[in-house]
Amino acid sequence: MALELRRPERTFTIRQLCTEFKATPRALRFYEDKGLLTPARDGMNRVYSYKDRARLILILRGKRVGLSLQEIREILELYDEGDEAAHQNAHSLKKFREKIVVLERQREDIDGAIQELNQACERLEKHLSEKRPDLLPKAADYDQMLRARLDGHADLALAK
Repeated sequence: MALELRRPERTFTIRQLCTEFKATPRALRFYEDKGLLTPARDGMNRVYSYKDRARLILILRGKRVGLSLQEIREILELYDEGDEAAHQNAHSLKKFREKIVVLERQREDIDGAIQELNQACERLEKHLSEKRPDLLPKAADYDQMLRARLDGHADLALAK
């Protein structure tokens, strides 16, 4: 007698999924409109299955790494091929490798931009120290405030 290894028939509400994945109901409805999620209905309420939950995980991961909705759709559509996800895995691997190349190029561009900006700051600070040293503390205060904002502590920087 073979045991059936299926997930229990647990379902999820839109609120439960939004809370679990820190997503908005609008985002889930958007993915539904795009055909990426297909929840059942119980009257006016959406009822999400384990399959919908798993698809949402893949959608959010894909978005986080910069895949387009079309690329995510292609990966999701290959899930039901019946080949133990071999086609889906092969297609995903190709897309992920392509995305790695793009992100590495972007990182190089960002590193170059940061280097150029640091050099420009050094030149400007040198120029100001020679011409108008009284303006340098203001630039330092601005830098401190900006860094505090980026760290989420803007109120602390302004209090000083």
